[in-house]
Amino acid sequence: MLRHYERLGAFPEGFIVIGDAISSFNPIYGQGMSSAALQAMALRDVLAARGENGLGGLWSAFFPKAAEVISQPWTLAAASDFAFPQTTGERPPNMVEGMRYFMALDSLQAEDINVQRLLFEVFGLAKPLTALMEEEPIQSRVVARMNQQTPPQS
Repeated sequence: MLRHYERLGAFPEGFIVIGDAISSFNPIYGQGMSSAALQAMALRDVLAARGENGLGGLWSAFFPKAAEVISQPWTLAAASDFAFPQTTGERPPNMVEGMRYFMALDSLQAEDINVQRLLFEVFGLAKPLTALMEEEPIQSRVVARMNQQTPPQS
């Protein structure tokens, strides 16, 4: 469940929500506690930036930061869940291509401990998703592997 508090026009002063109250993940992916810890760090940063300005409007500064933190684990979890046909909801337009990319990446990680380590770090939220999608030489290796594989059914 993903709740978009960052979209609210008003919120009770003196309160915020954090962790599972903002987003709760399928526990199989093991990202709930890591996400909550990153949200706590975002709250720390927002509080530090406010200095002596008090807590008024804290929610309006914190919720957009929390949404940024949640974006990566939510993308990873939702994409994985959508691989199952019984999962309901609107599938992203690039889902089949994304599935192909991650199938190729999974194939590579079975052969290369460094790719496996990188996947573990990204899914564990220690590194950004862009490390799998945009950085070289990973991207070139994955694209080459994709060209060797049969596309998944949508």
